[in-house]
Amino acid sequence: MKVLYCTGNAGKFREASFVIDGWNAERGETQAKVEYVQVDADPVEIQGTSEEIGARKVTEATRLLRERGAIPDDVDWVITEDVGLSLRCLHGFPGPYCKPMLEAIGDVGLWEMMSRYEDRHALVTCTLAAVHVRGNGGGGGAGSTPELFVGTIEGAVLGGPRGDVKHGKASWNSVFTPDGYDKTFGELQFHEQATFSHRKRAILKFLEAKAT
Repeated sequence: MKVLYCTGNAGKFREASFVIDGWNAERGETQAKVEYVQVDADPVEIQGTSEEIGARKVTEATRLLRERGAIPDDVDWVITEDVGLSLRCLHGFPGPYCKPMLEAIGDVGLWEMMSRYEDRHALVTCTLAAVHVRGNGGGGGAGSTPELFVGTIEGAVLGGPRGDVKHGKASWNSVFTPDGYDKTFGELQFHEQATFSHRKRAILKFLEAKAT
């Protein structure tokens, strides 16, 4: 199986690579491997729920790639991902809108805001959306309905920024501590995050459903 992994974020793709490589290694020599290639379709994201955003994002990415002739005939799936950060004290806000929030206030601002609350619980969600393109003219025909695979982890915003491992310029990594760990995501390298992260859980759901 071959997939186009649509992201312009080098950190996200690096972590995803560890996950998929680990999956391939566990399958042994006699089983077919999953091939993956990074592409940057850069689709415009709509407002809506995480599910609505994910479905539209992969549909738009597939359309843009098809128009560019960038979907080889041997590709089976086009996939995108969208990450949300839901803060319980803010009734789930910002959710899928965490990027513009962080672009405005940064990780320091996020901590300063959360320091005012006793409840600092956070739920991180990765919504992986996939469109099957094999046999649909390399671009996903009218019958190619997006499929969603969601991975989540829980944790908390416990203190000021620690660590410099980031997924892009606007990142909550340095202030999010996952449950069961004493380090923030900013202190955990991508290969360490790939052992348990929300992204891993979403990717594994996709692989277990489509690559077995």
